[in-house]
Amino acid sequence: MFGMGMTLTIKDFTRVSIAPKAVLIGLVNQILFVPLIAFALVSIIPMQPMIAMGLMIVACSPGGAVSNLFSYLSKGDTALSITLTAISSIVTIFTIPLIINFSLDTILGEASKSIQLPLGPTIFNIFKLTALPVFLGMLIKHQLPIFAEKSKPAIKWGSITVIVLALVFMIMKLEEIGDSWTFLKASFLSVVLLNIFTLGTGFLSSKILKLPTKQAATISIESGMQNNVLGMTLAMSPSLLNTPEMAATPGVYGVVMSILAIAVIAIFKRMILKDGED
Repeated sequence: MFGMGMTLTIKDFTRVSIAPKAVLIGLVNQILFVPLIAFALVSIIPMQPMIAMGLMIVACSPGGAVSNLFSYLSKGDTALSITLTAISSIVTIFTIPLIINFSLDTILGEASKSIQLPLGPTIFNIFKLTALPVFLGMLIKHQLPIFAEKSKPAIKWGSITVIVLALVFMIMKLEEIGDSWTFLKASFLSVVLLNIFTLGTGFLSSKILKLPTKQAATISIESGMQNNVLGMTLAMSPSLLNTPEMAATPGVYGVVMSILAIAVIAIFKRMILKDGED
C-alpha cells in the first residue's frame, strides 16, 4: 500500500470528476455488490459459521495493491485501478465494522455476543493498515518526486515479491490455525463462487453500462481480487475479532484468487488487444 501511494498524486483522486461513471460503477461493485453476493452465498450454501464469517470478511475488504498489479498485467486501466483501490481503502474503514457486526449477529446469533468488532479500534487499525501507508507514500512522492520516480522499478518488483511471500505465509498461517487441507475443502466451493461471481458482476455491469473493455476488465479485477491479508489480520488480531478460525477463508481465498488470476489476466489481455484498446 505504501508503494502504491508513491505512485499516486492528488490528481488521481480527481479522477472521480474526470471519469465519474467508471469510478462510481467500480465503487458500487466493491462496496455494495461484493458483500451482497457473499451474503447470498452464505444464505444458500450450507457451511460452518466460521467459514461463512470468513467469507463475509473477505467480501467487505477493499481491493488491495494486488489488484493494481493484476490490472497492470492484464493491460487494464491501471490508473483507474489505483484510484479505486485508494478510494475504497478509505471508504471501507467505515463500512467494514458495519458489515462484519451485522454478519456476526446474523450468522452466529447468540454466540456473536462473545465476538464483536469494536468500532473505534477497528477504524484505527484499518486506517493504519490501508489509508495511512498510502498517504505516507503520497507524501514521499510529493516531497521527493525524483526519488519516487526512480523507485518505480523497485516498487513494482518489491510488490510482486511481497505478494508471493504473503501467499507463502498465508499457507503457513493456515497450517498454524489447523489443517489447511480441511480448511480448503470446507471453504473451496464458496470461495471459488465468490471469486467468479464478483469478477463476472464487475465485468458485466461495466459492459451493460457501456464502459470500454479496458475499464470493464479493471473493475472486474477490483471486484474479485480482495485484500485477503487485511481480512486475515481482522480475524486474528487480539484487539479485533481475535478468532483465528475466521482467517481460514480469507487465506484460502488468497490462494484461489491468485491461481484464477492467471486465467483472468490472459483472458482480459486477449479481449483488450482484440478490441484495439492497448
